[in-house]
Amino acid sequence: MTDKKNKMNQDPMVLPPPTRDMRRFSMVIFSIIGIVLAGFFLWNPFSIPFLPSLFGPGGQSDGQLPPAPASGKETLYQCPMHSEVIESEPGECPICGMKLMPINRVMEETPAKGADERRILYWYAPMDPTFTSDQPGLSPMGMKLVPKYGDEGGSSGEVIWIDPSQVQNMGVVSERVDRIDLGREIRTVGILDFDVDNVSWINLKFSGWIEKVYVNYVGQEIRQGQPLFEIYSPELVTTQEEFLRALEYRDSLAESHRSETRKQAEDLLASARRRLSYWDISPRQIARIEKNRDVQRTMQITSPVKGVVVEVMDQALEGMQVTEGMNLYKLADLSSIWVHADVYESELSWVRKDQAATVELSYFPGEIFHGKVLYLYPELNAKTRTVKVCVEIPNLSRRLRPGMYANVRIQGEPILDVVAVPDSSILRSGERNVVFLDLGKGRYRPQEVELGVQGKGNLVEIRKGLLGGERVVVQAQFMLDSESRVREAIRKMRSQKKVPETAPLNGEDDG
Repeated sequence: MTDKKNKMNQDPMVLPPPTRDMRRFSMVIFSIIGIVLAGFFLWNPFSIPFLPSLFGPGGQSDGQLPPAPASGKETLYQCPMHSEVIESEPGECPICGMKLMPINRVMEETPAKGADERRILYWYAPMDPTFTSDQPGLSPMGMKLVPKYGDEGGSSGEVIWIDPSQVQNMGVVSERVDRIDLGREIRTVGILDFDVDNVSWINLKFSGWIEKVYVNYVGQEIRQGQPLFEIYSPELVTTQEEFLRALEYRDSLAESHRSETRKQAEDLLASARRRLSYWDISPRQIARIEKNRDVQRTMQITSPVKGVVVEVMDQALEGMQVTEGMNLYKLADLSSIWVHADVYESELSWVRKDQAATVELSYFPGEIFHGKVLYLYPELNAKTRTVKVCVEIPNLSRRLRPGMYANVRIQGEPILDVVAVPDSSILRSGERNVVFLDLGKGRYRPQEVELGVQGKGNLVEIRKGLLGGERVVVQAQFMLDSESRVREAIRKMRSQKKVPETAPLNGEDDG
């Protein structure tokens, strides 16, 4: 016995027999591990591959196996950020590294497709879509190729298919297109000015010296026929003398039996009277000269119109010499006033003569003045790209004054029964204008359209391309456009390489 113990101690490969304490410790450890595992499996039986088949919906065995999954409901895995990355096994996205999410439920809700859909057309590199292959593999950059399915636009590349679960994440919003009466209200600013038709200049047709002034300050109200100043003119005195001599000559031949002579005297008198009238001597003044038979040294010059004195020339002072054609007063009738407003060239199609317009001024808050478009100026301002529009406003109360600033609104005549879409839905490339049609179930198709005028509510007239009743994408269409361009580039590249697009990979559908 002693030799046996010594032999065991000498041989290092031979372990001593376990003691009673060691056996107890091992039993305790294994018991704890068993209790933990049993509790975990009982709490989550579906974590074991074979247990879900033994438990029914309530977690208890019903003695039957669950039905086999229906055809077409295969579970695939897709990147949440890159919908084009779809794998048959869980993993990570080759583009962003995010964990792929199962999309079996989305596939169940996807409507039935034709025989040529969900078929792999080719494989392409996610970071370089121009690199394609007929077989799965790796791109030159070492990334896994992504499949291109037949229901993602077919061979034409026009229709874009996006997983419906990703449409909301992308923020795609669609609206129905209707036929409406499209109108617009042009808003601009303007400056009040005189009505040119009611502005008069007071000047003389003969020279002389002003001896007395009756009106000499701006803003004075003038009535028609009111005296402005008195002037002495040698020419006017000579003309009066000629008129009186013609008058005396006619009277001297009143009893003559020669009709031709009397007629000559009458013609001479009419000529002298006409010359006075041409010099703006009023008929009342001429009648006074004829009645008094006396030459007036100074003659009163009266106003031919009513209005307000806008300007007074420096020459209109007592003792100043004036010549013919010299403007002395500027009178304006303020019963109507003009507003000159600037309209951008893009809005000119909505502005027409005689259209209704309203004017608001900060001087009279809350009050609206109504008028109409009188005319449009023929010239475009090259710097501001605007055209001046003249609006006529009645001003019987004389409260509106030239030089005031005003807010102008012009009501454009509506265009009846047209198709209109929001301006945000239109993609303008410079060569063409495109909207995306929402075909439903995650399908979108670019549609080229011809644009018309832009109306109220930021709506744009569509002259060609839409009939009304369609649904167009009004938000996130730039992402659809990017996808469409990529797929169009791939299609062109493959057509140049003569790579077949319609043949399915290995003759089998993907799902």
